[in-house]
Amino acid sequence: MKKERIILTVACMAIFFEALDVSVLNMAIPQMESFFHFGAAAIQWVQTVYVLFYAGLVLLGGRLADTIGRKKVFVTGACCFVLASLAAGFSMNFTWLLVCRALQGAGVALAIPAAMAIITNTFKEPVARNRAFGIFGATAGIGFATGLAIGGLISNYLGWQWVFFINVPVIGLAVILAIVYIPADEKAVVKPAHNLLSALLITGLMMLAAWLIHDLGNIAHHYTKYGLWLLLFLAAGIFFIRRERVHPSPLVDFELFRLHGVITGNIGAVMLGSIFLSYIFMLTIYLQQDLHFTSSQAGLLLFPFSILSGVVSKFILPHLFGKLGVVKTGMLGNAFMGCGILFFIASYFTDYTLLFIFCAVACINSFGMAITFPCVTILAVQSVPEPQQGLASGINGTANALGSGLGLSLTGLIMQLAATKGWSSYGAGLTMLAIIALAAIIQLLVFYRRSQSTIGVVTVHPQ
Repeated sequence: MKKERIILTVACMAIFFEALDVSVLNMAIPQMESFFHFGAAAIQWVQTVYVLFYAGLVLLGGRLADTIGRKKVFVTGACCFVLASLAAGFSMNFTWLLVCRALQGAGVALAIPAAMAIITNTFKEPVARNRAFGIFGATAGIGFATGLAIGGLISNYLGWQWVFFINVPVIGLAVILAIVYIPADEKAVVKPAHNLLSALLITGLMMLAAWLIHDLGNIAHHYTKYGLWLLLFLAAGIFFIRRERVHPSPLVDFELFRLHGVITGNIGAVMLGSIFLSYIFMLTIYLQQDLHFTSSQAGLLLFPFSILSGVVSKFILPHLFGKLGVVKTGMLGNAFMGCGILFFIASYFTDYTLLFIFCAVACINSFGMAITFPCVTILAVQSVPEPQQGLASGINGTANALGSGLGLSLTGLIMQLAATKGWSSYGAGLTMLAIIALAAIIQLLVFYRRSQSTIGVVTVHPQ
């Protein structure tokens, strides 16, 4: 049991700092703009490059975990992330920083699906496995919330470089623990697939999808060029699917998509990603531009709620799993997300601004994300055969990454359109997020009614 806990801790360390690394950077962007003498649009590429490489490689990373070994892929990805973080902190020019961010994205794309496959292989019994995934998923939510809380403090008092340096000692320790405690890979988890063209195709397709989503807000400026890239994406996607269906060693087993849990979990991941990152984007702007908070003040405001999310994950989430099951708990989590969005809207249109902002952050950061993320993760992977757990984890990571990008792009587009019509840009963007939260509840309800006695209603009892 002690060894299992250490392995779970290693996996949680990886997902915590992956999530923290995305959010902590948002609060350091003003300092980076001053250091590199670039505008906000250029600095945003620090995030965009990371997302492109993560989304482009995470599915391949999951497949590699299945074929060449979970431990090898995890250690390789974690080492890549540590070295890239160290190099990023020492960046003296913008191009070098972008290269480091690309390597960080690639490292995470290898490490995270491998970590999820390691959890599946370590916890064989369904109740223990779901509990482990609950902790793993909740840790991601805590990491993201913590990054928002400490990002401004770190960049203001230590310098923006330390948003990268903080990764080095902890993930370095995770690598050492992984080498010592994670069992050696079996000689052949599954037969390696000699399918280089499919590997290149899926990487290119995922990167192109991430770019198309990222650039959606600028479609009016070059719609012809955008349309041509979209046609290329569709043609390449059709070619990839047809090739995989007849190839003797397919990279992606499309039979996975016949499992209702996989479909529901990944749709949920897309929706959750689109809600949460868009909400964070609007909250950051609202606090710093409309309410005139400094990044440090914004961090201090958010910090107690990241602690509360840890309490929710540790004490409340296992109880909810035991009482409600995975799907109903997911519905409750999405209800918190929706309520948080409504509180955010109320803060903008009423005089009780700070009160409703506190309520919004509590609902979304502390309860919604901490509850919903583990649920959609469990649904996406728990019914998948063990030899394909890495692939399923990679698909789930891709869904979350593409959902985050899609939400940001659509939110930005809707806010722009609302501004041209003289409407409230915040109101329009937040209304869209509230609708997505409602749709997320409905799709879980449909799944629950279709399969009450199958994977969606596996309960997890506190130990």
